[in-house]
Amino acid sequence: MRFNVKKQHTPLAFLFASLLFAPGKLIADPVTIDATAFSIEGNQLTPLVINNQLHYLVTSETRGLILTGKNQNIISTLPGHFSQSDILQHNGTLTVAALNNDTYGVELYRYNTGTKEFEKQQSLQADLADIEALCLSVSGENLTLTTADATGQMKQHWLADDHFVEIRTVNTGPGIKSCQADVQNGYVYLADENTGLWQYDHHAEAGDGRSLILTQQHGVTSEGVEGVGQAAGLTVFVSPDAPVVNVFRNDSISEFKINGEHKWEAVRAAPFNNNTVLGLYDDNSESLFTAVLPVSATQTATRRTQSADGRLTAFAQTDPVARFGDAADDPAIWYNDKTPESSVIIGTDKKSGLDLYDLSGKRLQHLSAGRLNNVDVRSRWQVAGQELAIAAASNRTTRTVDIFLLDPATRNAVPAGKLPSQLNDLYGLCLYQHTNGVDVLVNDTDGSYERHRLSFEDDTVTGKIIDRFTVPSQPEGCVADDENAMLYYGEEDAGVWKRSLDISNPEPSLIAKAEGAVKDDIEGMGLFDVDGERYLIVSSQGNHRYAVYATTDNHLLGTFDIVPDLKKGIDGVSETDGLETMSLPFGENLPDGLLVVQDGHNVMPSQQQNFKLVSGSLLAEFIRQHRRK
Repeated sequence: MRFNVKKQHTPLAFLFASLLFAPGKLIADPVTIDATAFSIEGNQLTPLVINNQLHYLVTSETRGLILTGKNQNIISTLPGHFSQSDILQHNGTLTVAALNNDTYGVELYRYNTGTKEFEKQQSLQADLADIEALCLSVSGENLTLTTADATGQMKQHWLADDHFVEIRTVNTGPGIKSCQADVQNGYVYLADENTGLWQYDHHAEAGDGRSLILTQQHGVTSEGVEGVGQAAGLTVFVSPDAPVVNVFRNDSISEFKINGEHKWEAVRAAPFNNNTVLGLYDDNSESLFTAVLPVSATQTATRRTQSADGRLTAFAQTDPVARFGDAADDPAIWYNDKTPESSVIIGTDKKSGLDLYDLSGKRLQHLSAGRLNNVDVRSRWQVAGQELAIAAASNRTTRTVDIFLLDPATRNAVPAGKLPSQLNDLYGLCLYQHTNGVDVLVNDTDGSYERHRLSFEDDTVTGKIIDRFTVPSQPEGCVADDENAMLYYGEEDAGVWKRSLDISNPEPSLIAKAEGAVKDDIEGMGLFDVDGERYLIVSSQGNHRYAVYATTDNHLLGTFDIVPDLKKGIDGVSETDGLETMSLPFGENLPDGLLVVQDGHNVMPSQQQNFKLVSGSLLAEFIRQHRRK
């Protein structure tokens, strides 16, 4: 049957699931298969392949962990009281995570194939709430432990040397009984006894959005799901109120009916000999069973996205914004050419105003100025016989362009004017400095642009609209190349446009489409120089990456992502809105410049949004590696 999916973005959405879905249609009548009783008692049975041979791991609340061969001969045991477990086979290592009934925590073991023993590696203690489900996976090269507890929270942890680091917390609602990760397709599946099977993004930087995968055949929808298993991208799940094993692959669900009267509460799966081997727990008989699905799991997995061309890390991050939610948006760099180490990062908080940070990320100032969306800076405006540093920001509260004077002595911003706009919903903004002064380019969510020419008198900045133009659909980010009088601006769902700023009625051109390695929305953008050549850096928000284009011929060099640095305790970056780049030196620690990006999900642990700072040396190295020779 086709599965029914509803995207959810609220922790309480599961309460209304029964009102949102209609029955799906069966692809075909259920295929009937046989199950064979397992000779060893336990509460979970996991098939696995070691050295091309089928094995089983029994998890028991009375006997601990028991590893057997294909014929159920015992190979190794670990005494204990474990309610469930998960295994991870990666780079020749077999890791087992087991939920300890005595401590309510998780214990991590490595199975030594030479000594045939389970070696204790690490443990994760439960908080005030019992852990009720767990699963193992790999994110990059980081071992990831995902848990769900009795209060309805899913947490992801990475193993860093000799301890776990909490990466991400998501409110799931109570009732989660089992967990499995599908790394090949990028998902985490949670079996919810109240609702069904939830599908979450496996990416550690992802938000709390989720999809409900369910079928109303045999009462699965009304009674929920208790067991889920994974085999190379193929997902199986069971309910004690449905006499079937459901197989989810290629956006559809197939049912396999098992002979006999069974109430399946747990299932695990493994690919073997072009079939999928199942381990099942039946609550009716309180026994373990094995079964074989005539389905090749290895043929079902298709990666959702190709890997990025490079991986960068941040050296610092700013203090979080004041409130949770979608708040931090766009950064700008206020460069101090006399003492570059004293340069300032300016970031918009679209719930409350403007924040200023030093290069370590410490907040220097907060200005309550309304819902400021985008910001840009020019620090050497020659006007009225003096040199000014200014910031301009689009204000969605007052429908104005707000101007701030920047004081290098205090490293603070002072309001210096509000430019009225004829736009209905001010959104993106950038500055353009030329021989006649400074212009503001600001856009509306409907695709309209205004260009304001700035003036300064009596400590106040005013402006006059000198040009208007449009893009076909919603824009946001833009950046002006002052030296070449060129504007680069994004159309969120389409790509990147280029438009001359020094001629009347110029003909714009779409120079890069949001396709292939670049996923919409197209958001922030900045310019960065390497070895005398200029490059355009663009936020590819849809896949948490950044695209680099050569401005000489607009070709795509490649994409990179910003990944966590566990030693520094700085998480990676996802769903970036705004960014800023500068290739000037910021002192001996940043000789090649700076990249600043907004982080849509500030985790490790989960906090309010913030901005991440990346050394320009890493960006320059990426460009040198991927530019045309």
